[in-house]
Amino acid sequence: MPKKEIYDKYKRYVNMTYSQLFNWSKTNCSKEASLDRTPIMRNLRLLRKPFKKWKIKEEIDAKKTISFIARMKKVPRGDKICGKYSKRDIALKNWAFDPFR
Repeated sequence: MPKKEIYDKYKRYVNMTYSQLFNWSKTNCSKEASLDRTPIMRNLRLLRKPFKKWKIKEEIDAKKTISFIARMKKVPRGDKICGKYSKRDIALKNWAFDPFR
């Protein structure tokens, strides 16, 4: 898939801005689902970097995000573990997808 198609698909899959994800990353809830901060940091980088500066690394990372969101959206929500969020909801937000938007 050409880089522009990957970029466009990534932008369709994520529904959080850089500042929304950054603010979310500072919450205690954001630490309740993912094993580490890698997904958040990866997506902050992707959201901040202009398309013209995307290289193969960004293409690979965008594909990871697209794949994760596509899979995780199909998983049942489960019980709430932090406010209104289930573990699934938190994981999705850590990957730049807010399930409540």
